[in-house]
Amino acid sequence: MKSGVFEGNKFIYTNTIPLGGDTIRRDIELVLNISEEEADKLKRQYGLALKSFIDNDNDIFLNTYRGETKNKTIKSSELIEIIEARIEEMFFLINRDIINQGIKQRINNVILTGQGITNINKSDVAGKIALNIPVKISTGRLVSTIKPSYRTAYSLVRYVASKPFSKSVASTIDVTSDENIFKMIFERIKEFFYS
Repeated sequence: MKSGVFEGNKFIYTNTIPLGGDTIRRDIELVLNISEEEADKLKRQYGLALKSFIDNDNDIFLNTYRGETKNKTIKSSELIEIIEARIEEMFFLINRDIINQGIKQRINNVILTGQGITNINKSDVAGKIALNIPVKISTGRLVSTIKPSYRTAYSLVRYVASKPFSKSVASTIDVTSDENIFKMIFERIKEFFYS
């Protein structure tokens, strides 16, 4: 999971925490003793960040259970507990780091990007609880077609572009200067956070 904070027109903080969607999938795989493929399927199908939001505690039959009985059924709440624990840890680590860096009080909004976290339902609510800062999810339907190294930037730009104010902002891109393009994009993103 990557995190970054910008103030004005420069980044004041950036960090990478070695946890994310793959970590959640591995947790499910190891705790439930099932295949990687089934763990990924369950994460996508039952992805919920907080057990308190469960509508119906369904039974889940584990198709690839590797235990002695070869048959195992769990409750969906057991699966969601695994996801919730890892989501809590992610936000705990981010919160601790931004406090240690002395920048938490300067953060107005948090935007979640990346499929690993945004595909987990209520991850924004879990983030708001853990960080005590408004948290929003940035998504884009075409994100899977974007090169992985650009997905976070793409999602953030898509989110900002979806805001009502951005539709009324005129574009003044100077095609001869890359510096002006980046400056203009950064100013538009900055407007979103401080408006």
